[in-house]
Amino acid sequence: MNKIDGLVVAAFTPMQEDGSINLEMVKPLYKYYRQNGIKGVFLNGSTGEGLSLTYKERLELCEEWSRVVDTDFKLIVHIGSNSLNEAKEFAAHAGKNGVDGISTIGPFYQKSSTVEILVEICAQVAAQVSDIPFYYYHIPVLTGIDFSMVDFMKHASEKIPTLAGLKFTASDLSEYNLCRVFQNGKYDMLYGNDEMYLAGLATGAKGFIGSTYNLFPGLYQEIREAFENNRMDRARELQVKAIQFVKVLDKYNYNAASKAAMKMIGVDCGASRLPFQTLKDSQISNLRKDLEECGFFDYALMAERTTGR
Repeated sequence: MNKIDGLVVAAFTPMQEDGSINLEMVKPLYKYYRQNGIKGVFLNGSTGEGLSLTYKERLELCEEWSRVVDTDFKLIVHIGSNSLNEAKEFAAHAGKNGVDGISTIGPFYQKSSTVEILVEICAQVAAQVSDIPFYYYHIPVLTGIDFSMVDFMKHASEKIPTLAGLKFTASDLSEYNLCRVFQNGKYDMLYGNDEMYLAGLATGAKGFIGSTYNLFPGLYQEIREAFENNRMDRARELQVKAIQFVKVLDKYNYNAASKAAMKMIGVDCGASRLPFQTLKDSQISNLRKDLEECGFFDYALMAERTTGR
């Protein structure tokens, strides 16, 4: 298996001020990611407000991203839905658009009662594209689905021929480690908790999917460099910086504040869609002050520095 090594960004969905999607912003957003060392994007996930988008919007975003990315840049599309049939349609559409991977959560309203049922749902979705790697998206804090992922891998490895691994967005590193070594490390275990990036590295993670890679990917690249050169004090210091930045964004509502911060660094991803609220001018002003005080702009990658925009 060709495993992912490096940062995959959980991409924002660019929107107009009225909340409609802004497809024209996809290409400059891709350019920004590409020139800042990002290896790929995870599309239509939590950061991208994927489950707040319409069926048509999710298809359009997949098509536009497929059109603009280069062949050496990973495009993984989240196709999860409470409707199994809809998820199947998303999967088939993603396959027709030449994506590098598909990923799904399980239905989170009428939840699976057993891990076997969850695997069966995933198997039916994955079967729609027999040649596209499949990643299960484990994010129990949002879905409420919290089966043992070791058990999931045991069953899924038998029923899903295209199983590539997991997008593991949880803090249980002991379970992550067991998944990582499952079947002698055969599968691609992409770690998704940005605030525990260094701990993920120490546990053996190589590939990561995260939302704060939108804003300061260079900080995480410095953490990894320090870790690999056994400069652990420096790595820990930088991880604390990342946590502090996230705390400031959380203070103002993470998604809305992150989009506002993106605009501050020259990449305008527009408004947020309810239930997220777009920040008011006074909130943006206070956010900027807080970000300046914690040193955010020393680490955030300005688009004008890297893309010439």
